[in-house]
Parts: sequence; structure tokens; C-alpha cells
Amino acid sequence: MSIYAYGILVPTASPLVLPLGMERNIELVYSSGLGAIVESEISLEAIQATDERLLQAVLNHDRVIRELFQQTPLLPLRFGRGFTSQEKLLNHLEKHQEQYLEALTQLAEKVEYTLKMTPCDLVDDSETIDAKGKAYLLAKKQRYQTQQAFQTQQCQQWELLSQLILKKYTNVICETRQSDVRQIHFLAQRNDSTLSTQQFSLWQVQCSHWQLALSEPLPPYHFLENTLT
Repeated sequence: MSIYAYGILVPTASPLVLPLGMERNIELVYSSGLGAIVESEISLEAIQATDERLLQAVLNHDRVIRELFQQTPLLPLRFGRGFTSQEKLLNHLEKHQEQYLEALTQLAEKVEYTLKMTPCDLVDDSETIDAKGKAYLLAKKQRYQTQQAFQTQQCQQWELLSQLILKKYTNVICETRQSDVRQIHFLAQRNDSTLSTQQFSLWQVQCSHWQLALSEPLPPYHFLENTLT
């Protein structure tokens, strides 16, 4: 059995509403001016025994972090982080105290957003071309040119938006691992109420060849050093 760790935070004056973990209530363990969000008596082997249990554990891990992040800044730990004893957990907090406190200070007023961009399709009306012979071939050629121009504009809009976000936000990660979907992760101020309204609407107008979706405010998953996670 392990002491399962979800994240790190700075103790707050106001009491937190602690959600249910994977199997039981979570708790806070304090040391060196830090608090660790933990759940006791978790078997890492058991929660990874089947694909179904693993998926449920991952979802619960993320849920706990998000529910607490709505109440206070925290550093999320990667899924599967456990300690064999409370003593080892406390030693870990003491050893990394400076790193954790520095990261918490830098990210205290920040939240992560993910902007997902899915390309729109140009309606294919080539089967409805009412023409024959040379007129048909000309219509097919024009259709091809229209498709090429549409795809070029899509690429230009992606480049434009990524550059606009890079200029506005200092912490940005652009992902193009999927050929049909792009993602941009960025840090914004926690109290930036205009982002999900005016700013997002402007981005959608500027990228008419893409379908945009903006996530809810998230913990800084993509902006933590490996040593912290």
C-alpha cells in the first residue's frame, strides 16, 4: 500500500473542501510550509490491474486536482505518484521545498487554457457539377484550385493565431502532433474574465476555416518542470 499524492500547495487560512479520492477521502499532510494532497492505503498495482480500473483512476486523479484547483493554487503531480510511508513523503517535501515554493509563487495567479482547433471542411460539390466535356473539366479544375486556396488560408490562419497568442502570453506550447487537430496551451491570469468571451470570439472570427474550442481554467499541467512532477 502507498500514500498516493495528487499535488502540492501552500497551506491556506480558509479550510478547503476535500473531495473523495479514488477509494476514500483525501487529506492534507503538511511539512516545511507546504501541503501535500494525499490519499492513504492505495495500491498502485491494483488501480492499474485492468484497463477499466486504470482509466477510472486517471479520471479520479484529474477530478481531485481540478476540484481543489478551483479553491486554491496548486501544483498537480503526475498520475501514479506514491510514497511508501509518510516519512518518505515528508522527506520529499523538505528536499524539494525551495523548488515547490518557487513554482507555487510563479504560478499562484495563473491558470492554464487549452485552445483546440479542428479544421473545417470545404463542402465537396464536385458530384453536382452540371456540365460535360471541357466545361466539366474546367469546373473540376476550378474546384481543385478552390480547395487548394482554402487549405492555404487554413494554414495562414493557424500561423496568425499562434503568433497572436505567442505575443500576448509569455508561456505558450503549440502542438501539431495530429494532422487534423491543433492545440495551443497557454497560461493566463486566473481572474481574466475577458478571455472566454471577447478574446475567444475574436479568435474565432480571425480563424473562420477552423472550429475553435476553449477549455475551462485548468491547473498548469503543461508548464511544470520534470523535477516537480
